[in-house]
Amino acid sequence: MIASALVLAGAALAWSAIDPQAARPVPDLTLRTYGGTLYRLGELRQKVLVINFWASWCAPCRAEAPTLQRLWLDLQARGVVFLGVDQADTTDHALAFLREFGVSYPNGPDDGFVQAFGVQSLPTTILVDRNGLIRDTLYTAVVEMDSLRARIEALLQ
Repeated sequence: MIASALVLAGAALAWSAIDPQAARPVPDLTLRTYGGTLYRLGELRQKVLVINFWASWCAPCRAEAPTLQRLWLDLQARGVVFLGVDQADTTDHALAFLREFGVSYPNGPDDGFVQAFGVQSLPTTILVDRNGLIRDTLYTAVVEMDSLRARIEALLQ
């Protein structure tokens, strides 16, 4: 019983909603995908952004990859953009990961994103509203489909 409570408390701490009063602008960085397409965050206003930091060797990243892909497929037509930022991987390992999980949303290697966003652990998922403000940061937890969908839906309102 106590162990279950501790696990639930730990899981709750892994999801950290940012106070709307303290929301900060998303850094105006550009992600160059593995396919060569450029995504400048500053040009994606009016869209809800889901930025996921991952690595092929990260077990929780592997566990949540199918959930992120499913949500991307479900929500992209509603103005939600998913971007994956791969950290500390070789290109071959990253591309193998994307193929293995059928990830079709844009992904590219870290080029200043980790530092600019202050990412300290993987996976980390950041939600950005249509005004370009960071509204939610999810740390080191395998994202749950319903919870992440609800957070994204709230930003679409």
